[in-house]
Amino acid sequence: MSRLLLPLEHDPRTAEQHAEDTLLHALKRLPRRVQQVFLLGRLDQLGFAAIAERLSLPLLSIERHMNQALQTTREPGDALASVAIQWYVRLQSPQATACERIDFRRWLDAAPEHLHAFHQTELRWRSLLAPARQLGHDGWYRQGRAALSLGGCSIAIGLGAAALLALGLLA
Repeated sequence: MSRLLLPLEHDPRTAEQHAEDTLLHALKRLPRRVQQVFLLGRLDQLGFAAIAERLSLPLLSIERHMNQALQTTREPGDALASVAIQWYVRLQSPQATACERIDFRRWLDAAPEHLHAFHQTELRWRSLLAPARQLGHDGWYRQGRAALSLGGCSIAIGLGAAALLALGLLA
C-alpha cells in the first residue's frame, strides 16, 4: 500500500508573509543606530539632512547607515543589486552632485540589467514598509541619541554618580 502525497496548495499570502518575516529578521540584526536611521527615513519619511540634524550625525554617516540597511535586504552575491542600492542611496543625499547624477544616468543606460536592478531596488524600498512598521511599532527610533546607547552611557553615568556620591560621603 502506498500513500499519495498531494502537493499543498501554494498560498501567495503565506509566501508574502514569509518574505516580510525574512526582511524583518534581517533588519533586526542591524546595529541600533542603523535601524534608527532606516526607520526615520522609511516610516517618518525624513530626508537625509533632517535625519542628520535630528541625530547630530554627518550626512555621510546617514548615507552609510541607509546603505547598510538596504544592502541587508538584497540577495547575497548579487553584485548588480549592490551597485543599484548604492546609487539609490547616493541619489537621496543632498550632497549628490550633478556629475554623480550624470554618472548614474550613464550607468543606468549602459545595460538593461542596470535599469532592472535599480527598479528592483525601488520596489524593495517600498516592500520594507510593513517590516519597518513592525520594527518601529513602539516609536523607540524617534528618541534621541542617549536612548540608543543605554549600555555604555548609563554605565558610565552610573559609575560617575556612584563615585561622586562616594566622594561626597567620604569627604
